[in-house]
Amino acid sequence: MRIRRRELWFVGPKSVELREGEPLAAPGPGQVKAQALYSAISQGTELLLYRGEGPQVFDLSLAKPVQGFPLRYGYCWVGKVVESGAGDVSIGQHVLALRPHGDEHVLCADEMRVLPEDLPPVRATLSPMLETAVNIVWDSGVGLGDRVVVLGGGVVGLLTAMLCKRSGAAFVAVVEPSARRRRCAELWGIDEARPPDADAPAGDADVVIEATGNPALLDRAVAHAAFEATIVVASFYGDRRSPVSLGDAFHRQRLQLKSSQVSHLPAAKLARWSHTRRFALVLELLGDSRLDGLIEPAVSFDAAPATYARLDADPGAALHTVFDYDLQLPPV
Repeated sequence: MRIRRRELWFVGPKSVELREGEPLAAPGPGQVKAQALYSAISQGTELLLYRGEGPQVFDLSLAKPVQGFPLRYGYCWVGKVVESGAGDVSIGQHVLALRPHGDEHVLCADEMRVLPEDLPPVRATLSPMLETAVNIVWDSGVGLGDRVVVLGGGVVGLLTAMLCKRSGAAFVAVVEPSARRRRCAELWGIDEARPPDADAPAGDADVVIEATGNPALLDRAVAHAAFEATIVVASFYGDRRSPVSLGDAFHRQRLQLKSSQVSHLPAAKLARWSHTRRFALVLELLGDSRLDGLIEPAVSFDAAPATYARLDADPGAALHTVFDYDLQLPPV
């Protein structure tokens, strides 16, 4: 029998359950209740959590940081408003929230973004990835005529490579083991997409972006960088550690190593940009229907435990993986 109000729980390393949640209260003033349409899996961050490789306080950027198993998590949830106590939000509108996977949420105004009517809700699940990519490009300082190497062709890496081209980079290369992801990069007009075994760092990149999730590849990022180049760490490594050589090329070439994290705008943008303006830019970018090519066929939310196991077993095989809350598993 189907659970009436499903919530996804991470209950231990490589263990996920769907549990029945308590009934939600009616929305108060300035709040809405929304029913899920889609939610997306972050294959970088969420697989760290799934494997038990994240820090004890898993995500400090959340309003309520999560700590220790069992816990709920999610970063991209799209739903339809079914009750509204917020005068400027109507029943039937679609909203985006950084909330855990589950059938329903009650949301305050500052916890959600109202989506345009003409934006397909499944494409809207790319919003947090695009916000991340925008921040990475801003943090990198990519400009007209630059040479860029992106290590890692997952969704964030591919979106970042695309935005680097849009920002005026003369040459962008993506280094990625998955042939499927390399083909996707080529379809987006990326200049070169090559596997790691064909990657020969030439030390001529103005900007190197590390988006693999593997800290051991920082040495390769250094090898790609030209004199006084910038290396941006887009990955969240969690508890993963790896030694990095900072005593030779990194030091002598005066390289800059920066982290990029989506929760805060770069200091150079704060005088003119806000999170609201950045999201308006993301909505403009989401108007490109080619983004649909990054989205896997949606899977039933009922299949969530098997979906995490599949992604963990072959993490490079899938692109943007999305739960559909209307789909149900076929009868056994």
